[in-house]
Amino acid sequence: MPRSFWLVPLLGSVLCGLGGAVGGSAGTAAAPAGLLLVLVQAPGSDLAQVLGGAEQGRWRNVGDILPALQGPGRPGTYVRRAPGEGPTPVRAGLPQSFGVPCEDAYHLPVTPVNVPDRFQLFTASDLNAWPRPVTALPASSPIYREIVRAELVRRGLPNPTVRLVGLTRADLDGNGTQEVIIEATHHAGQPGDLFPPRSGQPGDYSIVLLRHVVGEQVRTVTLAADVAPRTPATENGASAVRPLAVLSRLAGVADLNGDGRMELLLYEAYYEGSAFRVWEWSPARGLTPTPLQAGCGV
Repeated sequence: MPRSFWLVPLLGSVLCGLGGAVGGSAGTAAAPAGLLLVLVQAPGSDLAQVLGGAEQGRWRNVGDILPALQGPGRPGTYVRRAPGEGPTPVRAGLPQSFGVPCEDAYHLPVTPVNVPDRFQLFTASDLNAWPRPVTALPASSPIYREIVRAELVRRGLPNPTVRLVGLTRADLDGNGTQEVIIEATHHAGQPGDLFPPRSGQPGDYSIVLLRHVVGEQVRTVTLAADVAPRTPATENGASAVRPLAVLSRLAGVADLNGDGRMELLLYEAYYEGSAFRVWEWSPARGLTPTPLQAGCGV
């Protein structure tokens, strides 16, 4: 029987905390008053899903903000954002549940309607969500292909099929140096970019890396990774059944609470469910989860 459940706690084990030396820090910015709602739209979907928001410097989850979304002053005006596209104002209506088996997940109808070919993030119209440029780079760079190859070799794939699916550059923390987020995914049994096969074949992987500068050194850290080794694990001489394959993608980069630092929105999916979660990142503390999350599966 189908059931609704939050995928982020289930899939969170593939997200690795980051170490590293302390880099520069950004000064805080004055955030607009009121609730700063955060929505996300997946490629091929016309539904803007509610992740939560921020209010007076505090993160608020979907349950906290739902009464406010149903109150006076709604619908509201938001800005649709994606790297490589200009910001687009939209009007949003009242929240609607996705229904069974996802009763606890909500979306807002937005106009004009748009069915994107990439992830799109919606932020409050009076929020400077991109205090610094967020740039989509061509996913054909031999430099970043080699970085992915080296990481996969380190994880047990001696001759990986390297397939870059996204490169995004931004100064996340405002310290004057650029970070680059690298996305790479390969599933031999299913070439789709949003959902993996039920279980990966040997050599399959989905990985999200972040390149940043500490002092005069460039470091690569892992934000998310699911790698199927070339030689499957064995139990008592027989090949073990591999756990569910997990696909990870970067769904957005933006300052979502008005503090001058940009957060990362990560998407994760298995073969019949998906989830979004917003993370804070800094060279000193690495990846830190926020309460902004939504997901559903059966």
